[in-house]
Amino acid sequence: MSGKSETPAQPEASKPAAQKAAPAKPAAAPPAQKPAAVKPAAAAATNKPAEGKTVAAKTAPAKPAAAKPQAKEPVEDVIRAIKLPHELEAEKKTASQPEAPATSVRPQAEEPDTNTAQQVPPVSAAPKTGSLPTTKAAVAQARNRVFGSYEPEPEPSEAAVKRRVARERALNSKPPLGRTAQVIVALVFPLLTLIAAIRLIATPAFLALSYARPGFPSDSFGFTDAERLTYGSYGVDYLNNFAGREYLAGLKLSTGSSMFTEGEVQHMVDVKHLIGFAYVLGVVLAIILVIGVWYLAKRYAGGVRRALFSGAIVTLAMIAVLAVAALMGWETFFTQFHALFFSEGTWTFSVRDTLIRLYPEQFWVDSAIGIAALVLATVLVVLVSCWPTGRRRESSRLRQEARAFGIGN
Repeated sequence: MSGKSETPAQPEASKPAAQKAAPAKPAAAPPAQKPAAVKPAAAAATNKPAEGKTVAAKTAPAKPAAAKPQAKEPVEDVIRAIKLPHELEAEKKTASQPEAPATSVRPQAEEPDTNTAQQVPPVSAAPKTGSLPTTKAAVAQARNRVFGSYEPEPEPSEAAVKRRVARERALNSKPPLGRTAQVIVALVFPLLTLIAAIRLIATPAFLALSYARPGFPSDSFGFTDAERLTYGSYGVDYLNNFAGREYLAGLKLSTGSSMFTEGEVQHMVDVKHLIGFAYVLGVVLAIILVIGVWYLAKRYAGGVRRALFSGAIVTLAMIAVLAVAALMGWETFFTQFHALFFSEGTWTFSVRDTLIRLYPEQFWVDSAIGIAALVLATVLVVLVSCWPTGRRRESSRLRQEARAFGIGN
């Protein structure tokens, strides 16, 4: 009676037990725990064959594949997404095995289950349950499964890093004479600007403008404004032409006397030599400036703009120094200026002499102001056109890179 009652009781007890125990063991449990669950069940079946219900209840948890997988939740999807490849392969092998019936437990369970033993991977091959991948390769694989294929940029080799450093140095480096050309242009610019301003002031037009301005003192010894402008224009023309000293020595007043004394003529000759030297120097500086600008324009993008901007700053500093010296004492400044270029006693005259009557002190003050105004106007134009804005810097950098790669003009 006991044998007959045990046979139909086993399926009834095993099915509910399997259904109740299945949720306790998720499908994601490592297969390494299966031998530990099968062997005790087999031993129990050998020692107590009569207790079929108890054996079936204990062996059911060792068969996670017997229960149908439940609906996947979002949390399970995330956990499955970060699993390693060998874990997924082990789960696929476990799911592909046929479900063993509940009556497969026999008293002769001492024989090892070869199929189960072959399916269990080594313990060292699978990490502990709940561990997360820590290597770069594992993280990259998990990211690929969640977000799609992703290939991180490979780290550049040492040779590639050296080539990149060499390229950056080539792009940032200046041509061999780039720095020298910039310094030359920056120093030539203020001198050339000053000489050009002097040439514009030393004209009959500025003389007429100075005579006609309100507050200009008239001649107290008999020259009318027309005579003053006519005689004064002779002196200015002499400084700019190639005539000899007889150009001034032969001039006569309405009374028949010479307009200029011998000392006045000699001083005008000295002034003409100084002005002529300044003009020649200006031509040479202009040629040097053109060569420097041409070289920088061809070899160094942005070099012309930087050189002219630096020259404008130097010119402002020069004008500021001269203006401070003139304002602190005009008499001292005027005396030191003449003593620097002329011999002692050759540039002092009486207030009755023609040079003093034609070119009084107020005329030289107006000339200094006119020269400073012309220089400042030139500097202002250069500063506005060469100011180092971000857009101009970026444009210069792009042109320089194009030339470094051989695609520039």
